[in-house]
Amino acid sequence: MPNWQPNWNDVRWDWGAANAASAALRRSADKLDSFAHERSRVASDAQREWRGRYRQEFDQQLQAMLNRSANLAAEMRHAAWRIDQASARAWEEQRHRERERERWRREKEEEDRRRREEEERKRRGG
Repeated sequence: MPNWQPNWNDVRWDWGAANAASAALRRSADKLDSFAHERSRVASDAQREWRGRYRQEFDQQLQAMLNRSANLAAEMRHAAWRIDQASARAWEEQRHRERERERWRREKEEEDRRRREEEERKRRGG
């Protein structure tokens, strides 16, 4: 038997849940962008006619809301990317474990073959 052992446990990762979460985050970010665009469009109609102090307050609050929306959308996309990266690492680790298991099996088969050959030589007297 080889003098080492591979990791016989599969990687514990729910690829379906990870993909669903990543997709939901991207969809939500896209909706935020769409809503922000629509709010900007509607606001520009009001801004054409509006003047004075309240207009300035409106503009400031609108810009703050648009900035928060853009930041949140960016955070959602970054979270989706991090989930995708974690999935990729889990997939690579699973492939690595499978390759190591196969390597261990080949080494074991080779050792078993050599042992049988040696036993056969001894049995034959040689």
